[in-house]
Amino acid sequence: MGAAPAAGPQSADLPARPRPCTRSSPRNRAARLEQRTLTVSLYVMLFLAVASLGVGLWLRSDVIILDGVFSLVSLLGSGLYLLAAKLVARPADRQFQYGYAHIEPLVNSVNALMLLVICVYGFFNGIEGIRTGGNAVDPRNIILYNIANSAVAGCAWAYEATMARRVDSQLLRNDAREWMISLAFSAATTLGFALVYVLPEPWRGVWLQYADSAMVAVMSLLFLPVPVPVKILNHNLREVLMMTSTDEVLVGRVEDEMRRIKAEHDIVSHSSHIVKIGRIHFIELNLLVGPAFQLQRIEQQDQLRARIWAAADRPIDEAWLSICLTADPRWT
Repeated sequence: MGAAPAAGPQSADLPARPRPCTRSSPRNRAARLEQRTLTVSLYVMLFLAVASLGVGLWLRSDVIILDGVFSLVSLLGSGLYLLAAKLVARPADRQFQYGYAHIEPLVNSVNALMLLVICVYGFFNGIEGIRTGGNAVDPRNIILYNIANSAVAGCAWAYEATMARRVDSQLLRNDAREWMISLAFSAATTLGFALVYVLPEPWRGVWLQYADSAMVAVMSLLFLPVPVPVKILNHNLREVLMMTSTDEVLVGRVEDEMRRIKAEHDIVSHSSHIVKIGRIHFIELNLLVGPAFQLQRIEQQDQLRARIWAAADRPIDEAWLSICLTADPRWT
C-alpha cells in the first residue's frame, strides 16, 4: 500500500506537495532578497571584469588579465546563480513534478568546474610566461589597481556573506566564496608586487622581470587544491548523482524513530532512502508489515507519518516525505 507524501492529499497528476507560499510569506521574501543580492553581485562583477581586462591590456599584465578572465567566469556564475534562485522559488509543475531543487546543485557544480578550469589554465599560462623570459611591468600601477580591486571585492564579499546568513542561502554562500577568491587573489598579487620595493639587487630586477608570470602560476596553483572550488564540486556532484545524504543528524533521527515504531507495531523490516538535492531533502521509507499490523485506517497511518515527519524536523517546504506500507517483500 503506497502512501502519499506527508503534506496534503495526492492528485491524479502530481505528487502531493504543500501549497505554494503566498507572496508575503517569509519564504518568498527570502527568495526576493536572494535574487536582489545576486543581481547586485552580477552588476559589480561585470564592472570588475571590464575594468580588469581593460587595465590588464593597458599595463600589459597577465596577472590582471587573468583576474579579468576570472571575473568573467564569476559573472557567468552569478548569472547562473540568479537563474537558479528564480527557478528554485517556483512550485512543482507538470513538467518538473518534484520541483526545481535539482537546478541548484547542478549550477553549483558547473560553476565550480569552471573555476577549476581557470586555475589550470592560469597555471600553465604562468609557466609559459616564465619559460619565454617573463614580462616586465610597472609594479606601482598594478599595486594601486589591486588595492582598489581588493576594496570592491571585500565589500561585495561582506555584503553577500551577510545576506547568505540572513536568508540561509547556499547560492549566496557559493557566490560569496567567489568574491572571497577574488579578494584573496588581488591581495596576494598586491603583496607579490610589493616585494619589488623590499628586495635587494640583483633580486629586485629578476623579480620585476618574472613577477607577473610567476604570480599567475603561483596564484592559480594555490587556488587549485583549496576547498573552494574542489569541495563545492564534490558536495554538489553528490546531490546531482542523488547519493546518500551526508546529514547524519537527519538520518539518525529518522532511524531512531523507526526503531521505536517497530517496537510498537508489527513491522518486519524497513528500508530508507534519504538524499538531499539543493534545498530539499527527499525521505522515502518502505515498511514491510506483518499480519498483526494494526494501523489499517488512513487516520492511523497519517499519525504514523506525522511521527516520522516530526522526527525529521524539517520545514514543510524543505522536505519531501514518502512512505510505502506493504505486506509483500518485493516492494521493499
